[in-house]
Amino acid sequence: MALVKIWDKEIKGKLWAVGDIHGCYNLLMTRLKEIGFDFENDLLVAVGDLVDRGTQNMECIELLSKSWFTSVRGNHEDLCIWGLSNRAAMQCHVENGGEWFYVLDEQEMRNIAKTFAELPVVLEVNHGGKKFGFVHGHIEENDWDEFKLSFEKESIRDADQLAMWGRYRLDEDKNQYTHVSGVHAVIMGHTVTQKPCKRDNCYWIDTGAVHWGTMTILDLSKI
Repeated sequence: MALVKIWDKEIKGKLWAVGDIHGCYNLLMTRLKEIGFDFENDLLVAVGDLVDRGTQNMECIELLSKSWFTSVRGNHEDLCIWGLSNRAAMQCHVENGGEWFYVLDEQEMRNIAKTFAELPVVLEVNHGGKKFGFVHGHIEENDWDEFKLSFEKESIRDADQLAMWGRYRLDEDKNQYTHVSGVHAVIMGHTVTQKPCKRDNCYWIDTGAVHWGTMTILDLSKI
């Protein structure tokens, strides 16, 4: 799977975005019922971190097989991938809610890691005449097309790690970050905020589902 993906399937209904799910499958399904999500026609895009810390990790992984659901890769998916071969990554993963992963049999762990490795780090979805960008943690550039190109340039290392792990754009003192041109809105998670946070045309929607039971699902036609 390419690190950057352009969504190419028809969306007949609404486009929604959900913050970090972190193994809270029942909470997700409850929230989808509350908002009247149409499983036949709508698309729900997750901003990554489907697993860890919560208790329903396998159910959340199974979401990736559903036609109404897709996700970018978060840093916790990244930890599942690297934890198989890197001792330090495994220890970091266990310390941050990933202990469930290492009690699985080896083949199951490898299957999950393969599934996560196939997730894009950046997703672009065009819907309702608007372009929406999705990334887990951070967008370094102030231009959407330049951001996508950063994943193709050999001179730029670890663009994927910065996108999954970075938080800099949300810092108060980072004045180099402004409106991201070439896209209607960029939707991110990773950094927990008590309520959805907006700066310029960037939105952070990890509102602590696993911590406080507050899962944000945005109707993107309304932003």
